[in-house]
Amino acid sequence: MKKYQKIRSISALILLMILILSSCNNENQESKFKQESISNYANIDNIDEENLLSIVKELNSEKYKGRLTGTEENKMAAQYIADKFKEIGLESPESLNNYMQDYMTQVLIIEKEPVMQIEDKDGNVVKSFKYQEDFLFWALSSSPGIDIKATLHKADNFEDISKSSSILKDKIILLPKDDISNQLTVSQKMDLIKNAGSLAGIAEFDIKSEERKYSSLVAIPMRGRWMTGQYNPYLIADNDTFKELNDAAGKDLVLHIKCDFSAKFNEKVSNVIGVIPGSDEKLKDEYIIIGAHFDHVGDNKNGTYNPGTLDNASGIAGLLEIARVIKNSDTPPKKTIIFTAFNGEEAGLSGSAHYVSNPVYPLDKAVMINMDMIGCSADIPISIATSDLVANKLQNDLIKYAEALNIEYKSSIISGSDHYSFSQKGVEAVCLINEDWLNGYHSPYDTLEDVDFKKMEQVVLLVLNYIDN
Repeated sequence: MKKYQKIRSISALILLMILILSSCNNENQESKFKQESISNYANIDNIDEENLLSIVKELNSEKYKGRLTGTEENKMAAQYIADKFKEIGLESPESLNNYMQDYMTQVLIIEKEPVMQIEDKDGNVVKSFKYQEDFLFWALSSSPGIDIKATLHKADNFEDISKSSSILKDKIILLPKDDISNQLTVSQKMDLIKNAGSLAGIAEFDIKSEERKYSSLVAIPMRGRWMTGQYNPYLIADNDTFKELNDAAGKDLVLHIKCDFSAKFNEKVSNVIGVIPGSDEKLKDEYIIIGAHFDHVGDNKNGTYNPGTLDNASGIAGLLEIARVIKNSDTPPKKTIIFTAFNGEEAGLSGSAHYVSNPVYPLDKAVMINMDMIGCSADIPISIATSDLVANKLQNDLIKYAEALNIEYKSSIISGSDHYSFSQKGVEAVCLINEDWLNGYHSPYDTLEDVDFKKMEQVVLLVLNYIDN
């Protein structure tokens, strides 16, 4: 019995030694992890939530009226960001004047509240519809000014359109969501309207489906190839409005559509770019580009505007806070950090497209992190997204740091933001985005309530963690 007790005592002693060694090893590993995780920038205490809030509140205010590219309010927003860069202490690249990278672009701007109303044969108004609430323009016209009165015709299918051009000529086509509207791109629908000889087309925009992507009508800037060649107006209407228009088709009624707008074919606009030079002789010629777009979709000319709080005052606030934290640190970054506030994202990525064609620093040693709609209040994880099916090292690194920081995330594929322009040039690029399409996206309802500043802090911390490492 004593022999067994002795063996048990030796076994217990061995087990205790193993536990002690294991504990020491764990402590060493924890210490090693802590050493590897020692941060110059990525400390939550470095991030100023009040600063994030103040920037978002400034950019979403009525002063900037939705920051539509080509407007005075958009230029004011660019200047605000340039002033913040200067305040933080960022350098303006030598090739630029006061942080501004100017480029020329095309813009169409609605001047007065558009009109859409059903009238009887004597011109009496039967029903008026509200712009932004009931209908929106998605394309204007290649002819200056829109003032159309025509009967309505519902196009039930493709054959109806292709075989009935004489019936559709000089009418306004209604494009229901299930049969036609969801199957064609905007450009295809515009070609369809023109080829049918119709004066305009109105597509049903489904905001009632349980699987809907949006909670309201979605405003967009007027741009792209629609500014060349011949094209007729293209509008969207919500489900209820479309039903009323459909009920009016075939009756002794006409639809009156009116819109005054200006066309600017060579308008000067600006990206805003500031730099923190790298401090390491071997690494300073490598570049981390932190980007976010500051433009949005503008004023509705009816007493409302689209503030673009989540999209994308949030991204600009994150960009400026990252710049402030790094610049305030006692340790300068080893690589050069380029902070780029892009213009024209909503108008076809025009700002980032210009940048990659005219980079202020070489692209061959750069990576790009794009922040678009960060910190939504809805329970939606941050997407760490590339623009194609192939993951890249930058995405993998950001995923690793998100996991280390216990940030809820998902990997995703998104091509509709500024990182896409960089990917097309072979630059490793990732978009950090909360894909919240039900927050009043591109409407007057994208307000402060849609932003969770604690979640914004997490995204800022994630980017700072990447820069640290």
